[in-house]
Amino acid sequence: MAKLDDDDLGAWRAFLTAHAHVTRAISRDLAEAGLPDLSWYDLLWSLYRHPERRLRVNELAREVVLSPTAMSRFVDRVEAAGYVRREPDPADRRALRVAITDEGVTLLRRMWPVYEAGIERHFAAFLGKSGPRVRAMLERMAASAR
Repeated sequence: MAKLDDDDLGAWRAFLTAHAHVTRAISRDLAEAGLPDLSWYDLLWSLYRHPERRLRVNELAREVVLSPTAMSRFVDRVEAAGYVRREPDPADRRALRVAITDEGVTLLRRMWPVYEAGIERHFAAFLGKSGPRVRAMLERMAASAR
């Protein structure tokens, strides 16, 4: 098996460290604004961007990259806060879909300016003109791991 060279291993560690610090910083900014954690935004955005604004729990789990069990527990918390609701899936009576509520849309809109500022400050400001190349590279990485 080939060994990773120091540059590749260093890039991997820098990627992990940057992701952890940037998402923590944005979550901290959201908390300081009296808003929920960044993971709530990801869940709400995943629902909002779909045409019917609803998904099955397993589909939502894939979107947010959580296990279905973890997603189900997460949906419990967000539903208790009134930002999503579970409803029967008309295509399968045994299944439930998660739908974003009007309150969830309002929360998403309140969270976005804080999230956007964090993305700009901690990520986009460092891209220069390389944004399209970085995006393509990250999309290829994600696709190779699916």
